[in-house]
Amino acid sequence: MAEPKCPECKTVGLEHIVSKESDEKSQGGDPWFDVVHCDECGHVYGVFAKITHQPRLKLQM
Repeated sequence: MAEPKCPECKTVGLEHIVSKESDEKSQGGDPWFDVVHCDECGHVYGVFAKITHQPRLKLQM
């Protein structure tokens, strides 16, 4: 399997892709999202929601 390579600094290896929890937290203290980035240069690969809310459906009778 090929190792991932950062598109910015060209660092190679899965161990250099890390995540950090957001500083913003829910009322219960849970982080809202994770930021996935290169630990060498800080290139952001993505932001992933940790807290999602399901829509509440009202049933009409």
